[in-house]
Amino acid sequence: MESMDEGILREFLSESLENAEQVERELVALEREPGDLKRIATLFRAVHSIKGTCGFFGFTKLAAVAHAGENLLGRLRSGERTLTPEIANALLALVDALRAILGRIEATKEEGDEAFEPLIDRLNQLDTAAAAPAQATVPAPANDVRLDTEGGATAPAESSVRVDVHLLDRLMNLVGELVLARNQLLLEVASSNFVDLPATAQRLNYVTTELQEQVMKTRMQPIGALWNKLPRLTRDVAAACGKSVRLDLEGTETELDRSIIEAMRDPITHLIRNAIDHGIETRAERAAHGKPEEGRLLLRAFHEGGKVHVELTDDGAGLPIERIRESALRQNLISTARAALLTDREWANVIFLPGFSTAEQVTNVSGRGVGMDVVKNNVERIGGAIDVESRPGQGVTVRIRIPLTLAIVPALIVTA
Repeated sequence: MESMDEGILREFLSESLENAEQVERELVALEREPGDLKRIATLFRAVHSIKGTCGFFGFTKLAAVAHAGENLLGRLRSGERTLTPEIANALLALVDALRAILGRIEATKEEGDEAFEPLIDRLNQLDTAAAAPAQATVPAPANDVRLDTEGGATAPAESSVRVDVHLLDRLMNLVGELVLARNQLLLEVASSNFVDLPATAQRLNYVTTELQEQVMKTRMQPIGALWNKLPRLTRDVAAACGKSVRLDLEGTETELDRSIIEAMRDPITHLIRNAIDHGIETRAERAAHGKPEEGRLLLRAFHEGGKVHVELTDDGAGLPIERIRESALRQNLISTARAALLTDREWANVIFLPGFSTAEQVTNVSGRGVGMDVVKNNVERIGGAIDVESRPGQGVTVRIRIPLTLAIVPALIVTA
């Protein structure tokens, strides 16, 4: 592998990871519409693209895993098989395997020693099994899904960022203008020609300001880059809780600094898990209250007042204010004197206190009394603020306000 062209390999890894993410997104969406042939064709092409390039690099293990998934998707595309929860779980496990192998290749340029024969056998068995009718049940999460809320999202931070070619050209031009302004300034200082110095200083100020703005743009990314994996997370956590939940995304094109996106990964992840586990009722409870059996989460982002606003709304039962009050007093998190002064809105925000929990038992999703305080701390660490509003019987909305970037720090200078 030493002789392998690094540029071609990077392109292959980037394209393959994008295809894997596309497969994951389309699969989660396909479970709601199993008969969407256009979506199935998209899935097939994405996996086929990964497999088709493997031979050039000699990645036999990656090719074998992708080939097994391609065969099963081919049966779905031809109508010989119908998507079932079992097939969906196997294909999502395929995505996890592809990511694992690609990550190993990126780190070592080798496929590693991990064995994927059980997954390949599982895919082959589903490929050759007799066709079965679609099942209208909540899919079980894949076997290797991790639901550790304390750990939060485990996806590694991206080590590269894509920049538009026109933006790079603009940066190059500005650097050239900056060098010219510097040379002019040095010449005027050396010759003691201070007549033109104000004009040169003004030109230098303009170029550096423009350069700063353009450099900041290189770090701006749509928040959709953070949200790509959330539909899969929603599916798996809902399945682990025995619920049916749909996640709708709005404002995915809203841009903010890449460092902010990375800092928001864990808070958003935990809020979604918390909303599914605590907020949205079971299908039987929702039916008893006249609600659709499928719960709904709405995650939206927008710019307002020079900040990015992120809102997560569920249509669950709302926060149990009385239980929150009793639990906070029992755990001595709120004094009796202060408790008498708090409004319901203030009681709702008590959930962000360290150690607070209303869960009667600890599960693999929640109940340890950690998480919401960490969410608040992480948001405030990047200069943001978080607030929660509860509507009894109708749901909860969590609002987060975060700065566009950490590259500029507001300051007030006072002289005496």
